[in-house]
Amino acid sequence: MYWKKSLIAVLSFALIMLSACSNNSTENAGSSNNDSSETVELRFAWWGSEDRHTATLEAIKIFEEKNPGIKILPEYSGYDGYESKLQAQVAGNSAPDLFQTGGDINNRLGIEALLPLDNVLDKTGLNESVLESVAMEGKTVGAYIGLATDAYLYDKTLLDSLGIEPPTPPYTWDDLATKFKEVYEKSGGKVYGAVDSSVAFDVFKAFGITALDAPDSFPNDTTSYTFNEDQIKAYYQYWAELRSVNAVAPPDISATSDDSANSLIVKGKAAFVPIASSSFSRFQSQTNNTLDMVMMPQSASTGRTLMPGPSQVLSISAGTKHPEEAAKFLNFFIHDTDAAKVLKTTRGVLPTEEQQQALLSTSELSEGDEKNIMLIQELNKLDGVTIPSPPNGPQILNWKGLIEKVGQEIAFGKISVDEGAKKLMDQVNAAFGSK
Repeated sequence: MYWKKSLIAVLSFALIMLSACSNNSTENAGSSNNDSSETVELRFAWWGSEDRHTATLEAIKIFEEKNPGIKILPEYSGYDGYESKLQAQVAGNSAPDLFQTGGDINNRLGIEALLPLDNVLDKTGLNESVLESVAMEGKTVGAYIGLATDAYLYDKTLLDSLGIEPPTPPYTWDDLATKFKEVYEKSGGKVYGAVDSSVAFDVFKAFGITALDAPDSFPNDTTSYTFNEDQIKAYYQYWAELRSVNAVAPPDISATSDDSANSLIVKGKAAFVPIASSSFSRFQSQTNNTLDMVMMPQSASTGRTLMPGPSQVLSISAGTKHPEEAAKFLNFFIHDTDAAKVLKTTRGVLPTEEQQQALLSTSELSEGDEKNIMLIQELNKLDGVTIPSPPNGPQILNWKGLIEKVGQEIAFGKISVDEGAKKLMDQVNAAFGSK
């Protein structure tokens, strides 16, 4: 009888163990299912001001409410050190799933660090030429999340007092020169038409495309410079002729002008200054006169203009483990109208007209932001050229400095326009190789 009791005990223990195993299997299966439905976490890195951080965090909250299965982990900072940290993360295979870039950061990161987006990016409402300007090797590796453009700021109060109409598109560089001369003459020499921009590299870019009908990749392509001696000579000559009749401020006065309270337009010494359109509100806050702005001039022969360019780009890491969810967030960021109302213009003008219109419909938009959006919408209806990103390496900064340095020598009468143009090209060719 004892062996029977022992057998019963063994069988009972076995049944208990089988039951436990069965329960564990069920629990494990349930755990596996839970794993598949767990929240996906995406790291998102960007740089910017406190306003941009606050707005981006609000947009992230909206996304998470609309996509409860995805959580965005924000990683934000100032610009200093941002790129070097991102490069280290890419090299160490620990890059964020999504990250903000701009300028030629993506070029320095390399295409292998970026996820191709051609099959996942919703391009509805995006400007194809702007998208192409941030592509690499013909592949879409980022979406622009802000637009910016150059413009001419003018003092409307001053022009009205002198009986001068502001330039109205379409207009040319010759039309602009006529306005500058008219301001000096009608003010009795008290106000210059404009600041002398012969040393302004950004204005040179616009001048080449719209006054000289330069090729689209001007003043550089993706590897080096594309401008020539005749083009830089024409640019220097344009400003030299305006200086000769006092239509622009002399070089010593122009050199004191910047984008702060020292600007000649804020001081009432000039009627026109070139600006980044996004800085309009800063200028307006520093004067009681009414300011306005107009797009840069157009080509007299083709009508082409300088199109808005990307202020920042949003890319997805090639190493992300969640490409589908990352693409969902990217498309949300550039299309969602609720996001638009909190992002506002913290990264420039929003990328799509749908988002722009949603923002224009709010009552919280400043006059400057409204003018900035409307200017870019006006430009997007025209035929134009988007300036390509700078090439790899430091070349763009070096020849930018050369253009400014030689321009100063010409403006102060140390060398002639012909001598300056030749000197510039000799130095550029010596530094970067003859074209």
